[in-house]
Amino acid sequence: MGLSKSVSGFNSLPNVPDELDGIVKTDDNDSKGVYAGSEYLNEAFDFRTLRNNLRGHQILHIATHGNFQPGRPEDSYLLLGTGDKLAIPEIAKLPALNDLHLVTLSACETALGGEGNDGVEINSISYYFLNQGAKAVLASLWLVNDASTAQLMQDFYQNLSQEMPITKAEALRQAQLKMLYSKASLNFSHPYYWSAFILIGNGF
Repeated sequence: MGLSKSVSGFNSLPNVPDELDGIVKTDDNDSKGVYAGSEYLNEAFDFRTLRNNLRGHQILHIATHGNFQPGRPEDSYLLLGTGDKLAIPEIAKLPALNDLHLVTLSACETALGGEGNDGVEINSISYYFLNQGAKAVLASLWLVNDASTAQLMQDFYQNLSQEMPITKAEALRQAQLKMLYSKASLNFSHPYYWSAFILIGNGF
């Protein structure tokens, strides 16, 4: 699920469609995606869609803007594709997330509300998903770059989907190392681009 267009005063995230395409395998003819599922982009990504697509899935991937304010969950939110704000406490009203092995918050501008940038804001949002039964949350510690995040996420899921199973923590480590040592024309080797993301909860 994701938001790519500019809404509610937030900038567009033009790499989100490619990010989702590289993760979600929508049918047998889809050669890009690696995990079977459905994509919901922009207006299709609303609260009802989120609520109705939680059970029976092991992974929930959300690529959007977020505003997480330490100690003020009622003022913290994820931006839905409709431009509506999903207040963090509303997560507690979602159906149980026991089926979810991983919730990925590929959220840009995740540190907008925190002055200390000490990670407390991520603990805040992760708590709600973990408390609802999700096994692990992948989230960022500071404002992240749209293009580098899309690349990191695609590499992470490619690693996670290997025939020889590896842990979520190892899949993330390999994706981050790939960016660190990459010689690609778009150089995302600086830690700013890849080290913001951390795995909270069960890393296996």
